[in-house]
Amino acid sequence: MKILTAMMTITILLSIGSPSFAIYEGSDLEALCEEHFADKKPEVARCPVTTIMGKASDCLLCHIIGNFRVKETVPDKWRDYPNRNMRVVEDGKQMVAYYYLTEIYSGQIDEFFNYITRYNIKQAVLEIHSPGGSLFDAWRIVGLMNVAKTRGIVVETRCNGFAASAGFLIFISGTMGHRAISPTAELMWHELYSLKFLAIDTPSSSEDEARTLRHLQDTANAYIASRSSLTKDELDKRVRNKEFWMNGAQALKDGFADIELKSVITEKTP
Repeated sequence: MKILTAMMTITILLSIGSPSFAIYEGSDLEALCEEHFADKKPEVARCPVTTIMGKASDCLLCHIIGNFRVKETVPDKWRDYPNRNMRVVEDGKQMVAYYYLTEIYSGQIDEFFNYITRYNIKQAVLEIHSPGGSLFDAWRIVGLMNVAKTRGIVVETRCNGFAASAGFLIFISGTMGHRAISPTAELMWHELYSLKFLAIDTPSSSEDEARTLRHLQDTANAYIASRSSLTKDELDKRVRNKEFWMNGAQALKDGFADIELKSVITEKTP
């Protein structure tokens, strides 16, 4: 009886007229449907696939022309993300939150971690593709990452392209053992810059500025060394008066990364 009912339902949906779905390709579907049903009373039935009640003329709103499969929809369409750089996907039985980081802006990272904390998501992936930005915003992002770790969230960092300056600082701050990099990606750290325009300095002010810059540099270099296999003295020598570039293979060798990225699919918003 159930089989007979299902067959009758499908027949109701598909029996009105017998044109091939192929005739709709490249045509105005709505106009064709109106023309086709102009002298017929539209039948109403329940779709056996989507279970939606509707007219047979509306079936192609949900189904694909040709094979009649249900059209694909974005799995996370129902989510109200706080910013366009993030999305959440289901990986097996675990929910994973992805963030595509190009600008060093701590406000959006704060929104990201607040969102995944609210929904008890324990796996976060930050893909970093950035030339850098504010050192102090980078430190705040590092702090937010550390808070997330105390909440049991694994913060994986990835680099497929490049992460320089403040972007490098964020990349190495991922959960140890979960910092992944492509062999051809590039990382860069350098001495801090101080840019001025039409500035008037005195010897005292220059000395004060130099002490401040040295303090900031020493703090950053000590932290970076603690996240690698290099000592602070070794790092100091590599960045003195220049930029220190390394590819993914070198980053793995020096302990700035833990995993080699080969065929990882990166989730990001369009």
